[in-house]
Amino acid sequence: MMHSNSLDNASTQSLLTVINGILDESIERKKGEIPHRVVYLLRKVVQEIERRLCIQAEHIRNQNTIIKTREEKYLSKIKALQVLVNGTNEENQMTVNLLQVVKEEKSQIEERQKLSEQNVVRLIKEKENAENMIASLKEEMEVMNRLHKQQLDQFEIKTKQMEEKLATKVKEFELHVLRSNMKIEEVETTYQQKSQLWNKKENIFHNYMNSQQLYVKGLNISSRSIKSDMYAFQMKWRDEMSNLGSNLKCLVDAADNYHKVLAENQKLFNEVQELRGNIRVYCRVRPFLPGQDKQSTTIDYIGESGELLISNPLKQGKDGQRMFKFNKVFSSFASQADVFSDTQPLIRSVLDGFNVCIFAYGQTGSGKTYTMSGPSTSKKDWGVNYRALNDLFDISLNRRNIFSYEVGVQMVEIYNEQVRDLLSNKVAQKRLGIWSTSQPNGLVLPDASLYPVKSTSDVLDLMEIGLANRAVGATALNERSSRSHSILTVHVRGVDVKTGSISRGCLHLVDLAGSERVERSEATGDRLKEAQHINKSLSALGDVIFALAQKNAHVPYRNSKLTQVLQSSLGGQAKTLMFVQINPDVESYSETISTLKFAERVSGVELGAARSNKDGKDIKELLEQIACIK
Repeated sequence: MMHSNSLDNASTQSLLTVINGILDESIERKKGEIPHRVVYLLRKVVQEIERRLCIQAEHIRNQNTIIKTREEKYLSKIKALQVLVNGTNEENQMTVNLLQVVKEEKSQIEERQKLSEQNVVRLIKEKENAENMIASLKEEMEVMNRLHKQQLDQFEIKTKQMEEKLATKVKEFELHVLRSNMKIEEVETTYQQKSQLWNKKENIFHNYMNSQQLYVKGLNISSRSIKSDMYAFQMKWRDEMSNLGSNLKCLVDAADNYHKVLAENQKLFNEVQELRGNIRVYCRVRPFLPGQDKQSTTIDYIGESGELLISNPLKQGKDGQRMFKFNKVFSSFASQADVFSDTQPLIRSVLDGFNVCIFAYGQTGSGKTYTMSGPSTSKKDWGVNYRALNDLFDISLNRRNIFSYEVGVQMVEIYNEQVRDLLSNKVAQKRLGIWSTSQPNGLVLPDASLYPVKSTSDVLDLMEIGLANRAVGATALNERSSRSHSILTVHVRGVDVKTGSISRGCLHLVDLAGSERVERSEATGDRLKEAQHINKSLSALGDVIFALAQKNAHVPYRNSKLTQVLQSSLGGQAKTLMFVQINPDVESYSETISTLKFAERVSGVELGAARSNKDGKDIKELLEQIACIK
């Protein structure tokens, strides 16, 4: 292809193919460079294409000239023929035929001319394409050259950087080798020193072992003598221990007899109180709250028989001490189960038809609600209320073959001398009336909601509703102080399966609002009004207790709604228990003494022997007849 003859003989299509091949080869080259021979060949090919285009254009111009001359010749002939046409028909016919031939030749010539023009246009386009391709190739070559230069520059920069890094690493390695050599020398010197030291220690150890062997021999001799002495001492110690065991057994027997006598005395005391109808008083000491000084306490001594010794922090010696005596005193470490275990026999008598009243008394924040209800509904923290009802349901289940029991629950509060139903779902509550004497069904508050319950869970649900509706408020002594007296009443109706006799028992579980001094509680506004009503009702309760203790003919039950509700428990033949709650901290000393004096007065009240509320079969029939007559 490099020779001009070969380019002359090659077709235009082959020349274009050669150009495309050269371009493809140049693109595939890595550096994008085109050899001088290829450039020279490209120039030759382009010149050949230009030469052919010029020849083709010249040929087209010649063809156009020939066509024009022929057209002029034919036009002259047509004019001559038109003159002859007028002469004869044959000449006309010949002229027409000749004209037809001329037209056909003209059309052929025009078609050839169009083809020639199309070829010219195609060649021009091919030339333009070739020129465009050459321009783009030149641009690509320039771009590739620039990129190649940039890559070379970057490569040179990286090479310099690598050389610098290599030089620094070589220096570091040389420094590291130097340091390693120095460390090796140090280790060798240290090893030599330690080796000498260990040799010295080995000699010392051998000398020490020799001395120890001599010492062990002496110890063996001493050990034999000590063993003989120990054997003699052991025999003597065994004799003394046997004597001590016999003496200790005597003491244990005496202690067992003491506890038996103490339990019998307690049982007899309870029986005497049962016959006399005394109000049982249990005292419970609240634990110290977080942040309080546990060393500053007013509690000096708690006895097993109910003794409680209180000391005045402002007085020293016996003058500052005072002893109180109750049925039972629970320390701050007593659990909820311990408190209930002594209360359980009293509560079980409800199923036998007795009326029982349990109430908690004490200053604000002394733990009354904790004892009666507990801090939560978990079984471990259950208070007297939950445990009492759970015990009642367990016993009634065990007696189901003998008695059929029906249990109903009422829960009310006395707030600002108004009796409110805590289990009512009505927004506007009506005032509840109090009967001075209970109805035949045992109801003192007949208008209060009475819900039948079948299990402890039913009672828990009702008590949650009641506690949520109860009036509470924050004071300086207690963040969540009960601002009302809460009374949970459990009515139990039992029917003997065989005889049909009916027993009715009633259990009042009372959580009194806290007694407080207005100046200490810092009560104002509604809280002051609540405190005044609370103190008034508690004062009325104290007047009733005092009148009962003095056995006065007139007992002022009507001075307060609280004493009216509790009249059947305080003045009737009921079994009554009071939990007196006290704070052990020194700041509450005066309230503690006042509370304990009140409890001491309560313990002296004799209500008379409790009687069971049982109706025989005949009485039941008579009551039914009376009801029919009415």
